[in-house]
Amino acid sequence: MKTKHTARNITVALFLLIAFFILFIPTTVLAVDDENCLMCHKYAGLGRYAKSEEQKAIKRIFYVNEELFKASYHGKLRCKSCHNGVEEIPHTDVTNVDCATDCHLNDPSTGRDFSHKPIVDDLKKSAHGEDGAKSENIEDLPKCKDCHSNKPYQISVDKDLKSMQFIKVCNECHESEEWTNRFYKHMFYRAQTRRPSKQVVALCSKCHADKEKMERHDLEVVVGFKDTFHGKAIVYGDEDVANCLNCHASYQMGFSPHRITSHTESSSPVHPNNKLENCSQAGCHANAQEAFAKKGKVHPSNVVVERVDEGGITISEEEQEFQRWVLDMIALFYKILIIAVVGGLGFHRLADLYATHRERKIALRAAKLGRHSS
Repeated sequence: MKTKHTARNITVALFLLIAFFILFIPTTVLAVDDENCLMCHKYAGLGRYAKSEEQKAIKRIFYVNEELFKASYHGKLRCKSCHNGVEEIPHTDVTNVDCATDCHLNDPSTGRDFSHKPIVDDLKKSAHGEDGAKSENIEDLPKCKDCHSNKPYQISVDKDLKSMQFIKVCNECHESEEWTNRFYKHMFYRAQTRRPSKQVVALCSKCHADKEKMERHDLEVVVGFKDTFHGKAIVYGDEDVANCLNCHASYQMGFSPHRITSHTESSSPVHPNNKLENCSQAGCHANAQEAFAKKGKVHPSNVVVERVDEGGITISEEEQEFQRWVLDMIALFYKILIIAVVGGLGFHRLADLYATHRERKIALRAAKLGRHSS
């Protein structure tokens, strides 16, 4: 009897010890996050329905894939570095993530905690920010997460293989292979084009091709980029041709996607006085002349406005309407031509089938007459 009680007590003690081990032992032992957030967030079905500002039900997913998160840009951050108010379960007082918060990572250039605050401040003062936007509809303005996601580093297999020698050289001095791998991917990723041109155009078009949103901000709807040389080259996979950011956020001219300004600002890369410098930047139209750079708009809009260029040539609404009518007539001509060609081919095919069928009937009739006469 005593033996049974002893065995049961040992079993309960082991169970409690294992439970305590799972819940409270830090990541250095378990090799998971030191806050044990994945104890719940590792389940793919974790989520809830919440109401948006428009009182619509939206599904929020709280699942975190541990492997993908570790390989992502923020993979070395603790959850509470960004998610404040996570003190109780269930989390009831969680505040929205503020990208200007100091991270629990050391900035090797300053020795202080790293922060995105300078970039957030730049965005606020830009044409997309609350301070720089010339509109009261600030709810339409893009937030950090509208353009950025915490995705894993994406390096091609070919380039990744070439990096092996580089990483081995680093490991001669730096003992942690995990650190050198991450450092290399971060530096290499930052030195490359991180978003293909098609994705850049699609991202910018989410807002700038939205007629209702642009009307709220008294801006033109950009609908003609896909018909330009740049737009067509991007569709066919040319990554050397300029996309939206190459012109509106030129790093060579001291700008970035977080410092985009209105084209009416004298410092803007797309201001009429700066177009020549913008178009002739390295890798683009290096020998561009002033007449080339100031020849109308790069991407036309569907909004008819009077335009006066620097040469004093005025294009009135009537002239723009005539140009648009000519283009519409050309498009109509090609539509009619295509319909006529396709329709003609179809009619020819049907006539050929009818002729074949008729000849077959005649041949059968002749064969029958031949048998009767014999």
